[in-house]
Amino acid sequence: SKAEILTFIWRACGSQEPAISNPFTDISSVDYYYNAALWAYENGIVDGIVFSPNTPCSRSMAVTYLWAKEGRPTPSTSASFTDVGSNADYVQAVSWAVEQEITNGTSATAFSPDEICSRSQIVTFLYRDVGNDELDGSSVIDIIF
Repeated sequence: SKAEILTFIWRACGSQEPAISNPFTDISSVDYYYNAALWAYENGIVDGIVFSPNTPCSRSMAVTYLWAKEGRPTPSTSASFTDVGSNADYVQAVSWAVEQEITNGTSATAFSPDEICSRSQIVTFLYRDVGNDELDGSSVIDIIF
């Protein structure tokens, strides 16, 4: 879910306490993902007033969150997947993720942007993005539990 993936990313980034008030109408401080959601909002990874924690998180959403966490850098090349259109709102995120060797897609020609991001995929993305040596003393496995 969106809540799970953003919690994994938040944990990989050190589980920082957010310094903002809750902007969301659909979460509260008792939710396990509360700090992760506020941190994601505070860091420009998500926006709006509805968080929708139980929304399934697609592969395109996951790489978009990682790309946003890095400040939305402009990739130097465009990924050439047949299922990622040049006008897709996640095309730069996918291109960045390929350029950074976070993903190679699900085949030589497909990224599978609408496929739900599995735990194994997000762990792989995080390991390649953050690196196991940079996880604030945690392993990638610690992040998902």
